[in-house]
Amino acid sequence: MGASPDVIVVGLGAVGSSALLALARRGARCIGFDRYAPPHELGSSHGRSRLIRLCYFEHPDYVPLLRSSYALWDRLQAEWPEPIIRITGGVYLGARDDPFIAGSLATANTHGLAHELLSHDGLADRFPQFRTEPGEVGFFEPTAGVLFPESAVRASLAQAESLGAQVLINEPVRSWVASRDGVTVHTDTRTVHASAMILCTGPWIRSLAPMLAPALTVTRQVLAWFRPADDRHLHAPQMPAWAVGIADGSVFYGFPMFSTPAGHPPLGGPGFKIALHKPGATTDPDHVDRRVHAHELASLAAFLRRRIPDACRPDGESVAATVCLYTSTPDHHFLIDTHPDHRNVVLISACSGHGFKLSSATGQAAADLATDGTTGLPIGFLRRRWGVPEVRKPGAER
Repeated sequence: MGASPDVIVVGLGAVGSSALLALARRGARCIGFDRYAPPHELGSSHGRSRLIRLCYFEHPDYVPLLRSSYALWDRLQAEWPEPIIRITGGVYLGARDDPFIAGSLATANTHGLAHELLSHDGLADRFPQFRTEPGEVGFFEPTAGVLFPESAVRASLAQAESLGAQVLINEPVRSWVASRDGVTVHTDTRTVHASAMILCTGPWIRSLAPMLAPALTVTRQVLAWFRPADDRHLHAPQMPAWAVGIADGSVFYGFPMFSTPAGHPPLGGPGFKIALHKPGATTDPDHVDRRVHAHELASLAAFLRRRIPDACRPDGESVAATVCLYTSTPDHHFLIDTHPDHRNVVLISACSGHGFKLSSATGQAAADLATDGTTGLPIGFLRRRWGVPEVRKPGAER
């Protein structure tokens, strides 16, 4: 890259790779840095499969962003030979007042989204793979599906490079300085100046934006794949993406298996995947216990044996497991905003464990803010809400 870049992107995971591609598509001179070689397994943008859904129980204000995300994922898929997104439908099980069920239903009704509310008997008839519990109902969303995160990050970076972006890997940004004249970043080997910067380093954002550190929590999460007892009814399209709410408010979730041609790596991972959406133990991103312990696998296996018995052998044999990181805000919504002291520095991180599906749109929003200072995407409710006297609720503009 000859001339100084217009925008520097720091962090090239889900959001950063999408932001770099959005910048390159509009012809901006852009350069991206990552401390590792994405896609990698050290942050929050891996795991072979991620859930994408439109009936968003977290808050209905996400739906317009999700519509943009679906369109952008479809565009990327059309440009890339590897699978990036598959629509499988999604079923969510729980008590009628479970936040996942009630919130998904409220969002579907607010936005007129396709869905079905299944009675206990209807749930058991429609999805016999699951062992239902008394009083449990189901919410089915036909537009839900699966994203393949490593493929998505790889595709975004490759497409951005093909359009002129520069990607520098294994090169952590150590410090940066901003002024009205632009932003200067320093690595161990170079200094680069640009008009603007997008800072989207996930769990590492606390070191590069220290004023955020008191409000952000990094936690360790476990994902695992189990050898099924009988996989005949566990493949898409018979098996949808799924989630099951439990009494403490956390959610077990997972994905269908996918038939893969001989000689190809298994799409979505080497077995039946399950994870628990619940903040785990707090950690430091540079000192994470990356071992998956026997008791963690035993807890996931016990859930499968009880609720999806075909998905796990009696001995609970796992075939793979990994550790992922959440970076959460106090209200568990995202952060997308400009730096309070530097309008040419965009902060976009802390996706609170549910950000990958939206990263194509949030990366677009970050590119808008970096180049135009504003965005047409509806991110007002995701702007700074803490570090101020009161925590605002989603929907409240700043």
